[in-house]
Amino acid sequence: MTILTLIAENKSDQGQKYAHLEQLFKGAIRDGILKPGEKLPPLRTAAWEAKCSLGTMSRVYSSLERKGLVNARVGQGTFVQEATNIGADVILPNPLQSQKAPLVNTGQATDLGQMIDLGMNAIANDWGEEIIRWALQRTSTKASSFNLMTYRDGFGDTQQKLALRAFLPPLLQEIGEDRILINHGAQNGVYTALGRLTTPGDTICLEPLSYPGVRAAISQLGLSNITVETDEFGICPISFEQHCKKGRIRILVTTATGHNPTCITTPLSRRKEIGLIAQKYDVLIIEDDIYGFLYPDAPPPYAHLFPEQTIYLSGLAKRISPSLRIGFAIAPPHITMLMAQGITAQTWMVSPILINAAIEIAGRQDDLISFLEEIRKEAKQRHDLTIRTLSPYATSLKICQSHAWIEFSQDISIPQLVRRAAEAGVHILDGNRFANNATAGKHNVRLSIMAPETAQKLEKALIKLKTVLSNPNETSCDFF
Repeated sequence: MTILTLIAENKSDQGQKYAHLEQLFKGAIRDGILKPGEKLPPLRTAAWEAKCSLGTMSRVYSSLERKGLVNARVGQGTFVQEATNIGADVILPNPLQSQKAPLVNTGQATDLGQMIDLGMNAIANDWGEEIIRWALQRTSTKASSFNLMTYRDGFGDTQQKLALRAFLPPLLQEIGEDRILINHGAQNGVYTALGRLTTPGDTICLEPLSYPGVRAAISQLGLSNITVETDEFGICPISFEQHCKKGRIRILVTTATGHNPTCITTPLSRRKEIGLIAQKYDVLIIEDDIYGFLYPDAPPPYAHLFPEQTIYLSGLAKRISPSLRIGFAIAPPHITMLMAQGITAQTWMVSPILINAAIEIAGRQDDLISFLEEIRKEAKQRHDLTIRTLSPYATSLKICQSHAWIEFSQDISIPQLVRRAAEAGVHILDGNRFANNATAGKHNVRLSIMAPETAQKLEKALIKLKTVLSNPNETSCDFF
């Protein structure tokens, strides 16, 4: 039996077709009629079979996606999620089964297998683990009972906010505490801002390529998105203003420094153009600056240039460790108040233990500066290595502090390249994973060059990729 047969045999004569169809699809996924990875029928086909409107069937598909049961891929269709991927795979790369380590330190060495992960955009460092352990130990002995044993709300503590300003760009470090909100990371900030400042059906403006977590938040909140044209400097002002004139967008979400995945850092003149357009049409800018700390010479953030028009987001996941779930939002006071209410509704408060640990780390400014200098030096070495090894095979190779964005000729199948790289022991990401429209990223891959623990391990991965690219028409190869 197929899903179309199931729909035809179970038509609802009642008024609630939407709820009936949603339950029908959920049951089909649960019972295996729709199998993991299977493509759902086109909306028009399913709607015709169900004798319902296209809008009703679209609502059904959107609801299934919000629940994590299906995955809509731009330009390809909607697919049933793999059972192991329901949930985190909306944002994260597919987990590397060979690299699963125990959650508890057993005191024994862990075999992480042969797979080298260039998929997750992490910044490997030993210092992060050391300083987190130190900060948590300090917190356990120094933090007051009031801080450890008392409920707070989403508004946060004034002194804690002021202490954490040390992690902000220099141009934002004198900002008032009424403009600062502590949250559980930049992704939490995106979700909270969109959730409090929009209503279902609103349209969000995105770049053609962006971090998948933004699209996941948009989907779960019942929003829609439209893409703006970009060039080598970032968002095109003419395209952005055309969307603004139509009155279709409420919010622009952008990464202006060290863009993930394109590596673009938008110059000051372009930032001013985009900010003035947003100001003219009263469009809010959500500025994701999670990589900004890696670019001390970058132009001022939108939050400095247009403070009344911008929600600035950053965090410590890249700077220290993903486990330190502390982030910051900088916005006009009336918006931080709305977002604080959202934090209270979601989690009541941000973990005081993590906040106190972050404050301890903020006090080690000399170490933080030294650490960043080491990262930038290491990044330069890895940049040169990547360019030297892979540039002969690429149509375009763009590189920034955390990753490389590589375009290949159209005769190379990117899905096949990703699969063959995995067979060779290297995990890379298909550019389509970042796409917000049907054409973006079709011939690209992203390599997280700072993720391997050492430059030697990165070099090993790049040599494997070079071997794959040297034999583009082979289905298998002796990689080892």
